[in-house]
Amino acid sequence: MKGSAGVLLLAAMLFGLWGSGRPVHASEISAAPRVLLVYDSENRQAGGPEQIDALTRTLASLNISVTRQTLLSYRAGTLTTRRFQGVITMVNWPQSRVTNAAYTRDRQAFTGRQLHIGQNLAGDEQRALGSTAQMVTHKQFQLQDPATGAQQVLPFMADHWLLLPAAAGNIGRLDEQGGPRQYAFGLIRGRQAYLPMYSGSGLTGLLSTRLLAQFFTGQAAAQPPVLTLTGVTPVSDLPLLRQTTGYLRDQGIPFAISATMTAENSQLPEHAAYLRTLAQAQLDGGTIFWQVPVIYAADRQTGSMLQRQFTAQISQAVRAMVYPVGVSAPGYWQFDTAFSTALHRADQNLLLPNPTTYTLGRGAPTATYAPGRRTFTAIPWRGENTLTGTGDLTFTSPTALTLSVPATAKRLQSFRRQVQRWPDQTWRSLTDDTTAMTLRAGRHRVTFSARQYQVDGQPATVGLPAAVKAAPQKAATVATGVNRFTRWQGLALLIFILVTLFILTGFLIYGRRIYRNQFRRKGRKP
Repeated sequence: MKGSAGVLLLAAMLFGLWGSGRPVHASEISAAPRVLLVYDSENRQAGGPEQIDALTRTLASLNISVTRQTLLSYRAGTLTTRRFQGVITMVNWPQSRVTNAAYTRDRQAFTGRQLHIGQNLAGDEQRALGSTAQMVTHKQFQLQDPATGAQQVLPFMADHWLLLPAAAGNIGRLDEQGGPRQYAFGLIRGRQAYLPMYSGSGLTGLLSTRLLAQFFTGQAAAQPPVLTLTGVTPVSDLPLLRQTTGYLRDQGIPFAISATMTAENSQLPEHAAYLRTLAQAQLDGGTIFWQVPVIYAADRQTGSMLQRQFTAQISQAVRAMVYPVGVSAPGYWQFDTAFSTALHRADQNLLLPNPTTYTLGRGAPTATYAPGRRTFTAIPWRGENTLTGTGDLTFTSPTALTLSVPATAKRLQSFRRQVQRWPDQTWRSLTDDTTAMTLRAGRHRVTFSARQYQVDGQPATVGLPAAVKAAPQKAATVATGVNRFTRWQGLALLIFILVTLFILTGFLIYGRRIYRNQFRRKGRKP
Protein backbone atom coordinates (compact mmCIF):
# COMPACT_ATOMS: atom_id res chain seq x y z
CA MET A 1 0.00 0.00 0.00
CA LYS A 2 2.82 2.36 0.86
CA GLY A 3 4.43 1.64 -2.48
CA SER A 4 1.17 2.33 -4.30
CA ALA A 5 0.68 5.56 -2.39
CA GLY A 6 4.20 6.65 -3.29
CA VAL A 7 3.61 5.96 -6.97
CA LEU A 8 0.35 7.92 -6.92
CA LEU A 9 2.01 10.82 -5.14
CA LEU A 10 4.87 10.88 -7.65
CA ALA A 11 2.42 10.76 -10.56
CA ALA A 12 0.42 13.62 -9.09
CA MET A 13 3.58 15.71 -8.70
CA LEU A 14 4.68 15.04 -12.27
CA PHE A 15 1.20 15.88 -13.56
CA GLY A 16 1.23 19.13 -11.61
CA LEU A 17 4.63 20.09 -12.98
CA TRP A 18 3.59 19.26 -16.52
CA GLY A 19 0.29 21.07 -16.26
CA SER A 20 1.89 24.23 -14.89
CA GLY A 21 4.05 24.69 -18.00
CA ARG A 22 1.40 26.04 -20.38
CA PRO A 23 -2.37 25.96 -20.88
CA VAL A 24 -3.84 23.03 -22.78
CA HIS A 25 -6.15 24.00 -25.63
CA ALA A 26 -9.25 22.10 -26.69
CA SER A 27 -7.71 21.32 -30.05
CA GLU A 28 -4.84 19.57 -28.27
CA ILE A 29 -7.18 17.42 -26.15
CA SER A 30 -9.00 15.93 -29.10
CA ALA A 31 -6.40 14.76 -31.59
CA ALA A 32 -6.89 15.72 -35.23
CA PRO A 33 -8.11 12.94 -37.54
CA ARG A 34 -5.28 11.24 -39.42
CA VAL A 35 -5.82 10.62 -43.13
CA LEU A 36 -3.64 8.84 -45.70
CA LEU A 37 -3.64 10.46 -49.15
CA VAL A 38 -2.59 8.12 -51.96
CA TYR A 39 -2.40 9.49 -55.53
CA ASP A 40 -1.52 7.66 -58.73
CA SER A 41 0.48 10.42 -60.42
CA GLU A 42 1.15 14.14 -60.29
CA ASN A 43 0.23 14.48 -63.99
CA ARG A 44 1.78 17.90 -64.37
CA GLN A 45 0.23 18.53 -67.78
CA ALA A 46 -3.26 18.35 -66.26
CA GLY A 47 -2.45 20.46 -63.18
CA GLY A 48 -2.10 17.51 -60.81
CA PRO A 49 0.45 19.18 -58.47
CA GLU A 50 -1.88 22.15 -58.00
CA GLN A 51 -4.79 19.82 -57.14
CA ILE A 52 -2.70 17.85 -54.62
CA ASP A 53 -1.48 21.09 -53.05
CA ALA A 54 -5.01 22.50 -52.81
CA LEU A 55 -6.31 19.26 -51.28
CA THR A 56 -3.59 19.07 -48.60
CA ARG A 57 -4.10 22.74 -47.70
CA THR A 58 -7.85 22.18 -47.40
CA LEU A 59 -7.30 19.15 -45.16
CA ALA A 60 -5.01 21.25 -42.96
CA SER A 61 -7.70 23.95 -42.69
CA LEU A 62 -10.07 21.23 -41.44
CA ASN A 63 -7.50 20.35 -38.76
CA ILE A 64 -6.83 16.96 -40.38
CA SER A 65 -3.35 15.46 -40.16
CA VAL A 66 -2.42 14.13 -43.59
CA THR A 67 0.24 11.71 -44.82
CA ARG A 68 0.68 11.65 -48.58
CA GLN A 69 2.43 9.20 -50.88
CA THR A 70 2.27 7.90 -54.43
CA LEU A 71 0.49 4.68 -55.28
CA LEU A 72 3.68 3.02 -56.53
CA SER A 73 5.60 3.85 -53.33
CA TYR A 74 2.92 2.39 -51.05
CA ARG A 75 4.08 -0.52 -48.89
CA ALA A 76 1.92 -3.27 -47.50
CA GLY A 77 0.69 -2.71 -43.96
CA THR A 78 0.85 1.10 -44.08
CA LEU A 79 -2.93 1.60 -44.05
CA THR A 80 -4.28 0.40 -40.73
CA THR A 81 -6.99 1.72 -38.41
CA ARG A 82 -4.37 2.13 -35.66
CA ARG A 83 -2.51 4.70 -37.75
CA PHE A 84 -5.28 6.32 -39.82
CA GLN A 85 -8.96 7.11 -39.47
CA GLY A 86 -9.44 7.63 -43.18
CA VAL A 87 -7.92 7.21 -46.63
CA ILE A 88 -8.23 9.23 -49.83
CA THR A 89 -7.54 7.62 -53.20
CA MET A 90 -6.85 10.37 -55.75
CA VAL A 91 -6.68 9.55 -59.46
CA ASN A 92 -5.00 12.32 -61.47
CA TRP A 93 -4.13 10.26 -64.57
CA PRO A 94 -6.88 7.71 -65.23
CA GLN A 95 -5.33 6.63 -68.55
CA SER A 96 -2.21 5.36 -66.80
CA ARG A 97 -4.09 2.56 -65.00
CA VAL A 98 -1.42 2.45 -62.28
CA THR A 99 -2.14 -0.26 -59.72
CA ASN A 100 -0.64 -1.60 -56.52
CA ALA A 101 -1.94 -4.93 -55.28
CA ALA A 102 -0.73 -4.30 -51.71
CA TYR A 103 -2.66 -1.04 -51.54
CA THR A 104 -5.80 -2.62 -52.98
CA ARG A 105 -5.73 -5.40 -50.36
CA ASP A 106 -5.10 -3.00 -47.47
CA ARG A 107 -7.80 -0.59 -48.66
CA GLN A 108 -10.37 -3.36 -48.98
CA ALA A 109 -9.54 -4.57 -45.46
CA PHE A 110 -9.56 -1.04 -44.04
CA THR A 111 -12.62 -0.30 -41.89
CA GLY A 112 -12.14 3.47 -41.62
CA ARG A 113 -13.56 6.13 -43.92
CA GLN A 114 -12.67 5.94 -47.61
CA LEU A 115 -12.94 8.72 -50.19
CA HIS A 116 -12.30 8.22 -53.90
CA ILE A 117 -11.50 11.29 -56.03
CA GLY A 118 -11.41 11.00 -59.81
CA GLN A 119 -12.05 8.13 -62.19
CA ASN A 120 -11.26 4.39 -62.10
CA LEU A 121 -13.70 3.73 -59.28
CA ALA A 122 -13.18 0.13 -58.14
CA GLY A 123 -16.01 -2.40 -58.07
CA ASP A 124 -16.08 -2.70 -54.27
CA GLU A 125 -16.22 1.09 -54.00
CA GLN A 126 -19.20 1.22 -56.37
CA ARG A 127 -21.00 -1.44 -54.35
CA ALA A 128 -20.31 0.45 -51.11
CA LEU A 129 -21.91 3.55 -52.64
CA GLY A 130 -25.05 1.55 -53.38
CA SER A 131 -25.72 3.13 -56.78
CA THR A 132 -25.28 2.08 -60.37
CA ALA A 133 -22.59 4.21 -61.98
CA GLN A 134 -22.87 5.42 -65.58
CA MET A 135 -19.98 6.18 -67.92
CA VAL A 136 -20.43 9.62 -69.48
CA THR A 137 -18.25 11.33 -72.07
CA HIS A 138 -18.27 14.37 -74.37
CA LYS A 139 -20.73 16.31 -72.25
CA GLN A 140 -20.90 19.69 -70.59
CA PHE A 141 -22.44 20.14 -67.17
CA GLN A 142 -23.67 22.90 -64.96
CA LEU A 143 -22.70 22.39 -61.34
CA GLN A 144 -25.50 23.31 -58.93
CA ASP A 145 -25.56 23.82 -55.18
CA PRO A 146 -29.19 23.44 -54.11
CA ALA A 147 -28.31 24.55 -50.57
CA THR A 148 -27.19 28.04 -51.59
CA GLY A 149 -28.42 28.41 -55.18
CA ALA A 150 -24.88 28.86 -56.51
CA GLN A 151 -24.16 27.69 -60.06
CA GLN A 152 -21.12 27.27 -62.27
CA VAL A 153 -20.75 26.02 -65.83
CA LEU A 154 -17.93 23.46 -66.03
CA PRO A 155 -15.58 23.14 -69.01
CA PHE A 156 -16.51 20.71 -71.78
CA MET A 157 -15.68 17.17 -70.75
CA ALA A 158 -13.90 15.10 -73.39
CA ASP A 159 -12.75 12.34 -71.01
CA HIS A 160 -14.81 9.51 -69.59
CA TRP A 161 -16.51 10.25 -66.28
CA LEU A 162 -18.06 7.70 -63.99
CA LEU A 163 -21.12 9.41 -62.51
CA LEU A 164 -23.88 8.30 -60.20
CA PRO A 165 -27.55 9.38 -60.38
CA ALA A 166 -28.57 12.38 -58.31
CA ALA A 167 -30.43 11.66 -55.11
CA ALA A 168 -31.47 13.40 -51.91
CA GLY A 169 -28.60 14.11 -49.57
CA ASN A 170 -26.01 14.56 -52.32
CA ILE A 171 -23.51 17.41 -52.04
CA GLY A 172 -24.02 19.33 -55.27
CA ARG A 173 -25.63 18.26 -58.51
CA LEU A 174 -24.43 17.98 -62.11
CA ASP A 175 -27.07 19.04 -64.65
CA GLU A 176 -26.44 17.98 -68.24
CA GLN A 177 -26.44 20.96 -70.58
CA GLY A 178 -29.22 20.59 -73.12
CA GLY A 179 -30.39 17.33 -71.55
CA PRO A 180 -32.68 16.14 -68.77
CA ARG A 181 -30.17 13.97 -66.88
CA GLN A 182 -28.88 14.87 -63.46
CA TYR A 183 -25.99 13.30 -61.58
CA ALA A 184 -24.57 13.53 -58.09
CA PHE A 185 -21.41 15.57 -57.60
CA GLY A 186 -20.44 14.62 -54.03
CA LEU A 187 -21.79 11.38 -52.62
CA ILE A 188 -21.51 9.96 -49.09
CA ARG A 189 -22.77 6.50 -48.20
CA GLY A 190 -21.79 5.40 -44.72
CA ARG A 191 -17.99 5.06 -44.67
CA GLN A 192 -17.61 5.47 -48.43
CA ALA A 193 -17.56 8.77 -50.34
CA TYR A 194 -16.97 9.78 -53.95
CA LEU A 195 -15.98 12.92 -55.85
CA PRO A 196 -15.71 12.64 -59.67
CA MET A 197 -13.25 15.55 -59.77
CA TYR A 198 -11.47 17.98 -57.47
CA SER A 199 -10.47 21.62 -57.65
CA GLY A 200 -9.40 24.06 -54.98
CA SER A 201 -11.44 26.99 -56.30
CA GLY A 202 -14.83 27.77 -57.74
CA LEU A 203 -18.00 25.93 -56.84
CA THR A 204 -16.13 22.65 -57.30
CA GLY A 205 -13.76 23.56 -54.47
CA LEU A 206 -16.56 24.89 -52.28
CA LEU A 207 -18.59 21.66 -52.55
CA SER A 208 -15.52 19.44 -52.27
CA THR A 209 -14.54 21.15 -49.01
CA ARG A 210 -18.06 20.67 -47.70
CA LEU A 211 -17.86 16.95 -48.42
CA LEU A 212 -14.42 16.66 -46.78
CA ALA A 213 -15.64 18.47 -43.68
CA GLN A 214 -18.83 16.45 -43.36
CA PHE A 215 -17.20 13.11 -44.14
CA PHE A 216 -14.04 13.31 -42.00
CA THR A 217 -15.02 15.68 -39.17
CA GLY A 218 -18.80 15.39 -39.04
CA GLN A 219 -19.11 19.19 -39.03
CA ALA A 220 -19.92 21.38 -42.02
CA ALA A 221 -20.85 24.73 -40.50
CA ALA A 222 -20.74 27.66 -42.92
CA GLN A 223 -18.33 30.50 -42.15
CA PRO A 224 -17.36 33.66 -44.04
CA PRO A 225 -13.90 34.04 -45.58
CA VAL A 226 -11.11 36.47 -44.68
CA LEU A 227 -10.11 39.02 -47.32
CA THR A 228 -6.33 38.87 -47.57
CA LEU A 229 -3.88 41.11 -49.43
CA THR A 230 -0.84 39.26 -50.76
CA GLY A 231 2.41 40.33 -52.38
CA VAL A 232 3.14 43.03 -49.79
CA THR A 233 6.91 43.58 -49.58
CA PRO A 234 9.28 46.39 -48.55
CA VAL A 235 9.52 47.41 -52.24
CA SER A 236 5.75 47.69 -52.71
CA ASP A 237 4.22 51.01 -53.67
CA LEU A 238 3.51 52.27 -50.15
CA PRO A 239 1.16 55.15 -51.12
CA LEU A 240 -0.96 52.70 -53.12
CA LEU A 241 -0.93 50.25 -50.20
CA ARG A 242 -2.18 53.00 -47.88
CA GLN A 243 -4.90 53.90 -50.40
CA THR A 244 -5.93 50.24 -50.59
CA THR A 245 -6.21 49.71 -46.84
CA GLY A 246 -7.93 53.07 -46.46
CA TYR A 247 -10.49 52.08 -49.09
CA LEU A 248 -11.24 48.81 -47.27
CA ARG A 249 -11.58 50.75 -44.01
CA ASP A 250 -14.06 53.16 -45.61
CA GLN A 251 -16.05 50.20 -46.98
CA GLY A 252 -16.17 48.61 -43.53
CA ILE A 253 -14.34 45.48 -44.76
CA PRO A 254 -11.98 43.74 -42.31
CA PHE A 255 -8.88 42.28 -43.92
CA ALA A 256 -5.54 40.60 -43.39
CA ILE A 257 -2.15 41.25 -45.00
CA SER A 258 0.47 38.67 -45.88
CA ALA A 259 3.59 40.82 -45.56
CA THR A 260 7.22 40.00 -46.24
CA MET A 261 9.52 41.57 -43.65
CA THR A 262 13.22 42.14 -43.33
CA ALA A 263 15.69 42.96 -40.59
CA GLU A 264 18.35 44.22 -43.03
CA ASN A 265 19.09 47.94 -43.48
CA SER A 266 16.80 48.78 -40.58
CA GLN A 267 18.50 52.18 -40.24
CA LEU A 268 17.19 53.34 -43.62
CA PRO A 269 14.12 55.60 -43.69
CA GLU A 270 12.54 53.31 -46.33
CA HIS A 271 12.52 50.46 -43.84
CA ALA A 272 10.82 52.64 -41.24
CA ALA A 273 8.30 53.87 -43.82
CA TYR A 274 7.35 50.28 -44.67
CA LEU A 275 6.74 49.31 -41.05
CA ARG A 276 4.84 52.55 -40.53
CA THR A 277 2.55 51.62 -43.44
CA LEU A 278 1.89 48.21 -41.89
CA ALA A 279 1.10 49.91 -38.58
CA GLN A 280 -1.37 52.13 -40.43
CA ALA A 281 -2.96 49.02 -41.95
CA GLN A 282 -3.55 47.72 -38.42
CA LEU A 283 -5.33 50.98 -37.55
CA ASP A 284 -7.43 50.55 -40.71
CA GLY A 285 -8.75 47.25 -39.36
CA GLY A 286 -6.18 44.82 -40.75
CA THR A 287 -4.19 42.01 -39.20
CA ILE A 288 -0.68 41.06 -40.25
CA PHE A 289 0.63 37.62 -41.20
CA TRP A 290 4.41 37.19 -41.38
CA GLN A 291 5.19 35.97 -44.91
CA VAL A 292 8.03 33.45 -44.99
CA PRO A 293 11.04 34.25 -47.21
CA VAL A 294 11.66 32.65 -50.59
CA ILE A 295 14.14 29.78 -50.29
CA TYR A 296 15.60 28.49 -53.53
CA ALA A 297 18.00 25.91 -52.12
CA ALA A 298 17.52 24.36 -48.68
CA ASP A 299 20.15 22.52 -46.65
CA ARG A 300 20.85 21.52 -43.06
CA GLN A 301 21.39 25.14 -42.02
CA THR A 302 18.04 26.31 -43.36
CA GLY A 303 16.16 25.69 -40.11
CA SER A 304 18.53 27.72 -37.92
CA MET A 305 18.71 30.47 -40.55
CA LEU A 306 14.91 30.72 -40.61
CA GLN A 307 14.78 30.91 -36.83
CA ARG A 308 17.30 33.78 -36.75
CA GLN A 309 15.49 35.69 -39.49
CA PHE A 310 12.11 35.13 -37.89
CA THR A 311 13.26 36.34 -34.48
CA ALA A 312 15.08 39.40 -35.86
CA GLN A 313 12.24 40.47 -38.14
CA ILE A 314 9.52 40.07 -35.50
CA SER A 315 11.65 42.05 -33.02
CA GLN A 316 12.03 44.88 -35.54
CA ALA A 317 8.29 44.81 -36.25
CA VAL A 318 7.28 44.88 -32.58
CA ARG A 319 9.51 47.92 -31.95
CA ALA A 320 7.63 49.68 -34.77
CA MET A 321 4.22 48.74 -33.26
CA VAL A 322 3.55 46.11 -35.92
CA TYR A 323 2.25 42.89 -34.39
CA PRO A 324 2.03 39.84 -36.69
CA VAL A 325 -0.61 37.36 -35.51
CA GLY A 326 0.28 34.41 -37.75
CA VAL A 327 2.59 32.92 -40.36
CA SER A 328 1.78 32.65 -44.07
CA ALA A 329 3.66 30.22 -46.31
CA PRO A 330 3.30 28.21 -49.54
CA GLY A 331 1.61 24.86 -49.17
CA TYR A 332 4.78 22.82 -49.71
CA TRP A 333 6.16 24.14 -46.42
CA GLN A 334 3.90 21.62 -44.69
CA PHE A 335 6.00 18.74 -45.92
CA ASP A 336 9.47 19.82 -44.85
CA THR A 337 10.62 19.40 -41.26
CA ALA A 338 12.60 22.65 -41.14
CA PHE A 339 9.85 24.66 -42.80
CA SER A 340 6.95 23.22 -40.81
CA THR A 341 8.77 24.15 -37.59
CA ALA A 342 8.37 27.80 -38.63
CA LEU A 343 4.64 27.23 -39.16
CA HIS A 344 4.24 25.83 -35.66
CA ARG A 345 5.69 29.00 -34.12
CA ALA A 346 2.24 30.52 -34.57
CA ASP A 347 -1.18 29.31 -33.46
CA GLN A 348 -2.67 30.28 -36.80
CA ASN A 349 -1.27 29.93 -40.31
CA LEU A 350 -2.19 30.98 -43.81
CA LEU A 351 -1.31 28.41 -46.49
CA LEU A 352 -0.88 29.94 -49.95
CA PRO A 353 -0.81 28.09 -53.30
CA ASN A 354 2.60 26.78 -54.29
CA PRO A 355 4.61 29.21 -56.45
CA THR A 356 5.29 28.35 -60.07
CA THR A 357 8.17 30.77 -60.68
CA TYR A 358 10.91 28.72 -59.02
CA THR A 359 11.73 25.14 -58.06
CA LEU A 360 10.36 24.12 -54.69
CA GLY A 361 13.50 23.39 -52.67
CA ARG A 362 13.22 21.08 -49.69
CA GLY A 363 15.92 20.48 -47.12
CA ALA A 364 14.29 17.80 -44.96
CA PRO A 365 11.27 16.36 -46.82
CA THR A 366 8.58 14.60 -44.82
CA ALA A 367 5.33 12.95 -45.88
CA THR A 368 3.23 13.95 -42.85
CA TYR A 369 1.95 17.27 -41.56
CA ALA A 370 -0.09 17.91 -38.43
CA PRO A 371 -1.71 21.37 -38.55
CA GLY A 372 -1.74 23.91 -35.73
CA ARG A 373 -4.71 25.35 -33.90
CA ARG A 374 -6.09 27.24 -36.90
CA THR A 375 -5.12 27.11 -40.56
CA PHE A 376 -6.53 29.20 -43.38
CA THR A 377 -6.35 27.91 -46.94
CA ALA A 378 -5.93 30.63 -49.58
CA ILE A 379 -8.08 30.86 -52.71
CA PRO A 380 -7.66 33.61 -55.36
CA TRP A 381 -10.82 35.70 -55.10
CA ARG A 382 -11.02 36.48 -58.81
CA GLY A 383 -11.39 32.75 -59.50
CA GLU A 384 -14.76 32.86 -57.74
CA ASN A 385 -16.18 35.32 -60.30
CA THR A 386 -17.39 32.40 -62.42
CA LEU A 387 -20.04 31.59 -59.83
CA THR A 388 -23.59 32.82 -60.33
CA GLY A 389 -26.73 32.69 -58.24
CA THR A 390 -25.10 33.88 -55.02
CA GLY A 391 -23.54 37.08 -53.75
CA ASP A 392 -22.30 35.84 -50.40
CA LEU A 393 -19.74 33.04 -50.41
CA THR A 394 -19.45 30.84 -47.33
CA PHE A 395 -17.03 27.99 -46.70
CA THR A 396 -16.90 25.02 -44.37
CA SER A 397 -13.27 25.52 -43.39
CA PRO A 398 -11.19 28.61 -42.50
CA THR A 399 -10.65 30.22 -45.90
CA ALA A 400 -8.88 33.34 -47.13
CA LEU A 401 -9.90 34.95 -50.41
CA THR A 402 -6.75 36.62 -51.70
CA LEU A 403 -6.09 39.65 -53.88
CA SER A 404 -2.66 40.91 -54.89
CA VAL A 405 -1.87 44.36 -53.57
CA PRO A 406 -2.26 46.89 -56.43
CA ALA A 407 1.01 48.00 -57.99
CA THR A 408 -0.43 50.75 -60.21
CA ALA A 409 -3.34 53.18 -60.10
CA LYS A 410 -5.04 51.17 -62.86
CA ARG A 411 -4.82 47.99 -60.79
CA LEU A 412 -6.19 49.87 -57.79
CA GLN A 413 -9.28 50.66 -59.86
CA SER A 414 -9.52 46.97 -60.79
CA PHE A 415 -9.22 46.11 -57.10
CA ARG A 416 -12.12 48.40 -56.28
CA ARG A 417 -14.25 46.93 -59.06
CA GLN A 418 -13.65 43.44 -57.66
CA VAL A 419 -14.85 44.57 -54.23
CA GLN A 420 -17.87 46.30 -55.74
CA ARG A 421 -18.74 43.18 -57.71
CA TRP A 422 -19.57 41.40 -54.42
CA PRO A 423 -21.47 44.07 -52.43
CA ASP A 424 -23.31 41.49 -50.30
CA GLN A 425 -20.24 39.47 -49.34
CA THR A 426 -19.83 38.90 -45.61
CA TRP A 427 -16.25 38.92 -44.33
CA ARG A 428 -14.67 37.31 -41.32
CA SER A 429 -13.04 39.76 -38.93
CA LEU A 430 -9.92 38.49 -37.22
CA THR A 431 -9.73 41.68 -35.19
CA ASP A 432 -13.04 40.84 -33.47
CA ASP A 433 -12.11 37.21 -32.84
CA THR A 434 -12.17 36.47 -29.12
CA THR A 435 -9.97 33.36 -29.44
CA ALA A 436 -6.47 34.21 -28.24
CA MET A 437 -3.82 33.44 -30.86
CA THR A 438 -0.11 33.60 -30.09
CA LEU A 439 3.00 33.96 -32.24
CA ARG A 440 6.31 32.94 -30.66
CA ALA A 441 9.59 34.47 -31.86
CA GLY A 442 12.63 34.07 -29.64
CA ARG A 443 11.92 35.84 -26.37
CA HIS A 444 8.84 37.58 -27.77
CA ARG A 445 5.26 36.31 -27.45
CA VAL A 446 2.73 38.27 -29.49
CA THR A 447 -0.86 37.47 -28.47
CA PHE A 448 -3.99 38.88 -30.07
CA SER A 449 -7.62 38.65 -29.03
CA ALA A 450 -10.63 40.95 -29.53
CA ARG A 451 -8.64 43.95 -30.80
CA GLN A 452 -6.16 43.68 -27.95
CA TYR A 453 -2.46 42.98 -28.52
CA GLN A 454 -0.10 41.72 -25.87
CA VAL A 455 3.66 41.42 -26.15
CA ASP A 456 5.30 39.15 -23.58
CA GLY A 457 2.17 39.30 -21.43
CA GLN A 458 1.97 43.11 -21.36
CA PRO A 459 -0.60 45.25 -23.22
CA ALA A 460 0.87 46.61 -26.44
CA THR A 461 0.36 50.08 -27.88
CA VAL A 462 -1.31 50.19 -31.29
CA GLY A 463 -0.43 53.32 -33.21
CA LEU A 464 2.01 54.86 -35.64
CA PRO A 465 5.74 55.08 -34.97
CA ALA A 466 7.45 58.41 -35.48
CA ALA A 467 8.27 59.16 -39.09
CA VAL A 468 11.95 58.97 -39.90
CA LYS A 469 13.31 61.65 -42.23
CA ALA A 470 17.01 61.28 -42.68
CA ALA A 471 18.88 63.52 -45.10
CA PRO A 472 21.16 61.58 -47.41
CA GLN A 473 24.76 61.89 -46.30
CA LYS A 474 27.50 62.39 -48.84
CA ALA A 475 30.07 59.68 -48.65
CA ALA A 476 33.44 60.92 -47.42
CA THR A 477 36.18 60.98 -50.04
CA VAL A 478 39.46 59.38 -49.00
CA ALA A 479 42.49 61.10 -50.52
CA THR A 480 44.87 58.51 -51.85
CA GLY A 481 47.73 58.46 -54.28
CA VAL A 482 45.57 56.94 -56.95
CA ASN A 483 42.96 59.71 -56.50
CA ARG A 484 45.59 62.44 -56.76
CA PHE A 485 47.13 60.87 -59.87
CA THR A 486 43.71 60.57 -61.52
CA ARG A 487 42.84 64.19 -60.68
CA TRP A 488 46.13 65.60 -62.11
CA GLN A 489 45.90 63.33 -65.09
CA GLY A 490 42.47 64.70 -65.90
CA LEU A 491 43.69 68.28 -65.52
CA ALA A 492 46.66 67.64 -67.82
CA LEU A 493 44.41 66.07 -70.42
CA LEU A 494 42.07 69.06 -70.29
CA ILE A 495 44.98 71.49 -70.84
CA PHE A 496 46.28 69.41 -73.75
CA ILE A 497 42.87 69.41 -75.43
CA LEU A 498 42.46 73.19 -75.01
CA VAL A 499 45.92 73.88 -76.47
CA THR A 500 45.24 71.56 -79.38
CA LEU A 501 41.92 73.27 -80.09
CA PHE A 502 43.66 76.68 -80.00
CA ILE A 503 46.32 75.56 -82.51
CA LEU A 504 43.74 73.97 -84.80
CA THR A 505 41.65 77.14 -84.69
CA GLY A 506 44.71 79.16 -85.71
CA PHE A 507 45.42 76.80 -88.61
CA LEU A 508 41.80 77.07 -89.69
CA ILE A 509 41.88 80.87 -89.76
CA TYR A 510 45.24 80.95 -91.58
CA GLY A 511 44.14 78.40 -94.15
CA ARG A 512 40.93 80.24 -94.86
CA ARG A 513 42.88 83.42 -95.51
CA ILE A 514 45.19 81.66 -98.01
CA TYR A 515 42.18 80.11 -99.76
CA ARG A 516 40.47 83.47 -100.17
CA ASN A 517 43.63 85.13 -101.53
CA GLN A 518 43.68 82.68 -104.41
CA PHE A 519 40.50 84.20 -105.81
CA ARG A 520 41.31 87.89 -105.31
CA ARG A 521 42.06 90.04 -108.40
CA LYS A 522 45.60 91.45 -108.28
CA GLY A 523 45.15 94.01 -111.16
CA ARG A 524 43.41 94.72 -114.50
CA LYS A 525 44.20 92.60 -117.45
CA PRO A 526 45.78 94.46 -120.43
